Amino acid sequence: MKVTKDIHELILSYLREDISEEEMSRLRVWLDENERHQRLLEELRDKDVLQREIGEYVSFDTSRRWGQLKEVMEEPVRKGRSLLKVWGAVAAVVVAFVGGLLYWQMTGSPQPEVKQVAIARIEQGGMRAVLITETGQQVVLQGLKDTCLNITGTETLNIREDGSLKYSLSALSSMSEWHTLRIPKGGEYKIVLDDGTEIWLNSASELKYPAHFVGNERRVQLTGEAYFQVARNEAAPFIVETRDMDVKVLGTSFNVSVYEDEESCHATLVEGRVEVNDKVNGEKVVLTPGKQALLRGGEMTVREVNTKLYTLWRLDRFTFASEDMEGVIRKLSRWYNVDFFFANSSMKQKRFTGSLPKYADISQVLKMIEMTTDIKFEIKEHTIMIQ
Repeated sequence: MKVTKDIHELILSYLREDISEEEMSRLRVWLDENERHQRLLEELRDKDVLQREIGEYVSFDTSRRWGQLKEVMEEPVRKGRSLLKVWGAVAAVVVAFVGGLLYWQMTGSPQPEVKQVAIARIEQGGMRAVLITETGQQVVLQGLKDTCLNITGTETLNIREDGSLKYSLSALSSMSEWHTLRIPKGGEYKIVLDDGTEIWLNSASELKYPAHFVGNERRVQLTGEAYFQVARNEAAPFIVETRDMDVKVLGTSFNVSVYEDEESCHATLVEGRVEVNDKVNGEKVVLTPGKQALLRGGEMTVREVNTKLYTLWRLDRFTFASEDMEGVIRKLSRWYNVDFFFANSSMKQKRFTGSLPKYADISQVLKMIEMTTDIKFEIKEHTIMIQ
């Protein structure tokens, strides 16, 4: 049977579950003609497949229309109410897709020429880091779980079941050397220092620290971003040393961001109490929970913030509140290890508010941004164009 408009209308009626016996007989004739026909119908009955194929097929997709389609496709289908009956707002998309897919796949005719974009596989970030000892020994920490690392021959470090690195040395440990934990773009890592302090390191970050703390202070050096949960020890304050500011604590939870490609750096306090030393101007401020010390343009200010905006990155979300698109893109670039290019520089100042899933495919993340802004993205190999 030739594939005609009549056939895909029959399929649409079948999916709506309002097909008559006479129409069903005609559809069965077409299904019996070719095994590919039967396979196609099964795929169309699969909501996940249909959603994916529509997203790839319809070149006229707009953010508003895709949003409508995604919303109704994710709604649970109530008893007595078929899937396609709730698609009134986007029925045209489904009809166009079913008709076009049937015509081109079933007849074997060449597909109409559509501008194709070469898409490279862009992976989201994950647990990866490189441990560098004082002697220059390098250990790649990726995919390692529930094992031990022999560093000096007498001392071992533990890789826990969650993949994090844990130092647990004896009080008589001779390992006084400094170690460096380097997190590449597209990476993140958690480390537990010898004193029990837990640190989550973000992409493109580096932490230098003593393998074993001795003396009356605990000092580490940070480039990039990290979230700290410091083990309390009043006899030995914990000091995070960065390029422009030092953060001194006894025991608390806070976030520090000091990326070299950012115009500002900041320390955000979640709980406890910290002292921030502005190394540029010699000014010191004490933060209470919910406060942030922001150093920008050589001036330090203290402001009240929603700490979740600066700490949820260590869990499973990127959260933004009216952040300029240039800042949003820098974070995504580090996490996905991909280059972005602004085709229109005015897009850099566009503001974005929202929460993005950290472990989602980048195409899904970009689609979510498109749905709430007038920004468009185009993936070309390993570069993403912003228009």
